[in-house]
Amino acid sequence: MTDYFEKVSPKRRIGDALNVLAEAPFFFQRDDPELFAFLRRHRAAFARFYDAHFGWQLVVEGPLARLYKSRWVNKALTPSQHDVFDLTRRDDCLGFLLVLEFYEHLLDERNSSVDDAEPLRFEMGELLAFVGGRLTEELGDEEGGEDAARRILRAIFPTLLRFRFLIDIPPPPETRASLHPDRHLYECTPALHQYDVRLLADAALGRALRGEDEALGDDSGEEGASVKSAAVEGAAVESAEVDP
Repeated sequence: MTDYFEKVSPKRRIGDALNVLAEAPFFFQRDDPELFAFLRRHRAAFARFYDAHFGWQLVVEGPLARLYKSRWVNKALTPSQHDVFDLTRRDDCLGFLLVLEFYEHLLDERNSSVDDAEPLRFEMGELLAFVGGRLTEELGDEEGGEDAARRILRAIFPTLLRFRFLIDIPPPPETRASLHPDRHLYECTPALHQYDVRLLADAALGRALRGEDEALGDDSGEEGASVKSAAVEGAAVESAEVDP
């Protein structure tokens, strides 16, 4: 290992950087600005190390770093046993796409960028209104669109929070008891920027929402093939939560 990091200093930070990249799918600059700067400064050495020993790709883009593994070594594991962000249920795939659309909408509406010092924040009600509107636009049923938005978002939100696509912003103690759930704040993270929903054609999303795309399967756990390949695999390199 020393051959790869012979010119890297200080040596004590090498282990820290190796650890944070393996502890979660994403390492954000704001997690530890000093360590992130160290990793970015020596990214070539770390990239050579991961590629030579594990076959993993190190990605450092803007305020985010991550590891990408293209294959699984333990063939005995089923997809459901991989501890990674890998959506398979139809509604979860749709929910993720709609959250990505909402994120792009916020960037445009607020003239913001992923590199801005202040991260994007939104109220749950804003997201519900946007998703409900998109569903209504495709389904043509205002009430059904709102109900479907709540159902889809309720299912996907724990996953988005766990993998830090979104961050829950706790309300002040004095307002916690009286705050309506739709006023609850969430924060967008740079992880959302790794997926470009613009690569997904509107027609494909429309077919999926209307249930016209047979490749999607149902919502019982079958692979959401069209949505996943268009937005999750085709629009970005997936992050894998890996444990060296």
